[in-house]
Amino acid sequence: MNTFSKKAKWIGLGESFFHTGIVSPAMQLRKTFEYDGEADVECLICGLGCYVLYINGVRVGNDLFSPAFTAYDKRSYYLRYDVTPYLTNGTNVIAVKLGDGHFNQTTRDTWNLYNASWRNYQRLLLELFENGESVLSSNETWKATYDGPTVHNAIRTGEFYDARKEDGWRNVGYDDSSWENVKIVRSPGGIIEEQPMPSIREKGALKPVSITKCENGWLCDFGKNIAGYVGIKMSGKAGNTLTIRYSENLNGNEIDQKNISCYVLSGEFSCDKYTFSGNGAEEWKPDFAYHGFRYVELSGIDEVPDADSITAYHVYTDIEKTGDFSCSNELVQWIYDATILSFLNNYHGYPEDCPHREKNGWTGDAWLSSHYAVTSFDMKESYKKWLIDICDTQRITGQICSIAPTSGWGYNWGSGPSFDFVLFFLPYITYVENGDKSLLEYAYPYMKKYLEFAETFEVQNGTVQYGLGDWQAPKGEEVSNRFSDTCFYYAMFDVTAKAAALLGDGECRDSYAAKAESIKSTLRNLYIRDDGVDTNGQGALSYALFFGLAEGELAENLARILAEKVKANEYRFTTGIFGTKAVLVALSRYGYTDVAFKMVNRTDFPSFGYWKELGATTLWETWKGDMSRNHHMFGTVICWMKNDIAGLQNAGVAYDKCNIKPFFFDEKCEASASLPTPRGKLAVAWTKDGEKFRLHAEIPSGTEATLVLGEDKRVIECGVVDIEIEL
Repeated sequence: MNTFSKKAKWIGLGESFFHTGIVSPAMQLRKTFEYDGEADVECLICGLGCYVLYINGVRVGNDLFSPAFTAYDKRSYYLRYDVTPYLTNGTNVIAVKLGDGHFNQTTRDTWNLYNASWRNYQRLLLELFENGESVLSSNETWKATYDGPTVHNAIRTGEFYDARKEDGWRNVGYDDSSWENVKIVRSPGGIIEEQPMPSIREKGALKPVSITKCENGWLCDFGKNIAGYVGIKMSGKAGNTLTIRYSENLNGNEIDQKNISCYVLSGEFSCDKYTFSGNGAEEWKPDFAYHGFRYVELSGIDEVPDADSITAYHVYTDIEKTGDFSCSNELVQWIYDATILSFLNNYHGYPEDCPHREKNGWTGDAWLSSHYAVTSFDMKESYKKWLIDICDTQRITGQICSIAPTSGWGYNWGSGPSFDFVLFFLPYITYVENGDKSLLEYAYPYMKKYLEFAETFEVQNGTVQYGLGDWQAPKGEEVSNRFSDTCFYYAMFDVTAKAAALLGDGECRDSYAAKAESIKSTLRNLYIRDDGVDTNGQGALSYALFFGLAEGELAENLARILAEKVKANEYRFTTGIFGTKAVLVALSRYGYTDVAFKMVNRTDFPSFGYWKELGATTLWETWKGDMSRNHHMFGTVICWMKNDIAGLQNAGVAYDKCNIKPFFFDEKCEASASLPTPRGKLAVAWTKDGEKFRLHAEIPSGTEATLVLGEDKRVIECGVVDIEIEL
């Protein structure tokens, strides 16, 4: 496989253009070359921040915002394309448009990406190979300009395009004599390697379900909350500008950006602009910005736009969906669908917390989602890339950041045991669910280094407190910070001991296992009583059971107390993002799935149904809905739905052993779940109608499957199986 040769140089315009304020145009670069039509040609390209590649005026590939966001002074990715189909005999032209992306953020924001250590002007590294031989490379013979139609682009705010500046620059025969000669510029400073994960692409298109008049123009509702952008096909008078503003909320009949614009400190937030050339019907969509939205305000046009002239493109990393779930309960099905949509909306080369306001890879949000993600999607390459991002944040002390990638913000706020647990949980759950040890192998030395850092926080016989606790609990502290942090601290040692055993590091296995047992003993002595745990809230009781701190009769008693407490609160959640995962798992683990189901099946505040009743199509950041309405962290519920409603339970590694333990939530009900295993597809679908139970299952060869109905347990044969039972 080709990699860049020494012929290829980083090129750009250096300091000939200085980005001031919020004005940041795209750079255009071009080079003509000859081709005799006799060889296959491959192109390697890294364009920072992100690029669009053309040959002879035709766009190459359908990927967007490439390459994936990284800490560029640690590593940058290149992509490769077979460009042979785009070439003609004789003279050809290769053209590249470069946007800022995350590399050169001109927008001032809370997370200081404006002052990122890597931030610099746009730059390009490119090389063409004919049958493995370098025939063209980026060097000082290329020409470039900033004077193109993309007059402004910013990944967190939007893109402005002036169609009057279109001049055929991408085509053979264009006169580029007025353009500048490029300069050899510095590399971004990190490793240059091939992008290991799928690219971002357009994965769907929506037409507005309604178009109504609003104060500034026209309000378009696309029916659901997505990540992406709007494309247009319409006519306008030369020089007139169409402004497209995006939001996920309304205030009456007007878009409302208050919940998503609070952390971006400069520029017109979530806004694209198109200035018409006046040459008939004009088509356009942004190249370098995406937004989170359901609603769009169109201003600058006088007449109501035709629905056919406006399209919302759904844009996310091209991850293959491999697992599924369905349920006859309408709310449960809505939760599943909203979770999957929220997860995809928040994956653009890494798992974001939201696609509109922050676009940050918060570690706490994403480790929670990783469990359901690895049973729903092919995440191997995508999570390997993000795990590298996380490990790239590790300081010499072992500390990691609460967001990855990071420019340096997030080491001293947000980081802590509950968020940093991602370094341990993500690779371990990938192994448990998929049987893949490669992420554990990569992360293991970083895990060990982190534990050296964490031990510096120990007080009171092994407890720690340096994190956020149960984030977004609706009524405050349902579990004390020290108890919460130390539970995750214990789990880190427990997972590392298991990783050491799997990787053949016996000495460290024994050491980490002993440390984990010591922390567990401390937690029991300090926080667990016969009649409760810590604050005795839902979160505290759930943590003790979820992390396995209590066993036997004590655990049974605490589970009973938890179930009674939930019932006394009329089955309402009082937990945050971590406690919500823990409470459902804990209840079902000890025989209270009926109580957990009633928590999930509510429609008043605080509940998932409360969001649905208010018209949500995605999960929200808070139970109240006063912040982002496109988050994925509460989606941990769908793990519980697959495991404890459909009843498909992993009882070994990668489902080499599994239990099928359905939960009957009504006299007449049904559910199904499926996922891939190393041995083949595993699927269950069941129906209950009165006293009659029917199961259809696909059990791959080599899987030991057991059907569990109350006290009745029976082995299920491999293959396609249909069972009917009178209950």
